[in-house]
Amino acid sequence: MDSSIPGEVIIESNHTNRILSSIAFALLYYDFVLTIPQEVERYWRRKFSFPSFLFYLNRYMSVLSHIPVIIEFFGVFPETFQQYHRFISILIQGVVAALMVLRTYALYGRDKRILALLLVIIGTGGIISIWVLVVGRRTRRPTIQHADVDAVARIGCDLTLSQEEGYDLAIAWSAILVFDATVFVLTLLQSLRIGRAWSGGYFRIMLRDGTVYFAAMFVCYLSNILAYALAKPVHKGVSTSITNVVSTTLIARLMLNIRDPNLLEGPHRWGTSSYAGVTTC
Repeated sequence: MDSSIPGEVIIESNHTNRILSSIAFALLYYDFVLTIPQEVERYWRRKFSFPSFLFYLNRYMSVLSHIPVIIEFFGVFPETFQQYHRFISILIQGVVAALMVLRTYALYGRDKRILALLLVIIGTGGIISIWVLVVGRRTRRPTIQHADVDAVARIGCDLTLSQEEGYDLAIAWSAILVFDATVFVLTLLQSLRIGRAWSGGYFRIMLRDGTVYFAAMFVCYLSNILAYALAKPVHKGVSTSITNVVSTTLIARLMLNIRDPNLLEGPHRWGTSSYAGVTTC
């Protein structure tokens, strides 16, 4: 069976990928600059801690690591450079997952059972992601029709993926979606259970932000899964950059909101001291 793709199709898909990626990168750097004053107020002027370390890692790793990805979309590099994009996606989603675990763990008063549940899900997703990286390097990709190779080389990288790679990546993103759904359900249940005992707004903020985060990421993850599983080879990774940017941007917003000084000024009724860990996030 001929798996070659006309060069003009790849050129057109590269143009679409560049437009969507430009939107994602603009969002990333615009929001980064926009929230610098809040970062200075709520993190730089407070004691350094493990949550703040993860916050900085998420913020600055995303900003710096996407520079080579921008070059990938707008430059000319070998296909093996796509492995960097996948590796960075795994790192970004891993840091985001760590921050979500931290928030949920604190929300449940540092309940070890909740921590164990989330770590099992993360571990499973990590194994799947590593498997995708390894298997993806052995998969035969669609080839460019010989007469069009030079034309494609002049306009950038060939970002096409095989159907096998698409299925593997769809499975990996499905694991991330399962994790986020679990975190959202846990946040919802805990907020409904004891949220009324808190008049200061922490649970309200966590539930509100968690709902917005899950709704946005559900759309992004689902579009990723469907694109990898069902789209044509030239369009399979079309929403990956947007998904990574939205994920890292929203989790940064969540971490900034939980340190809003206004939340500390209102009256609180602490149900138990074990929930004080929420404020350290």
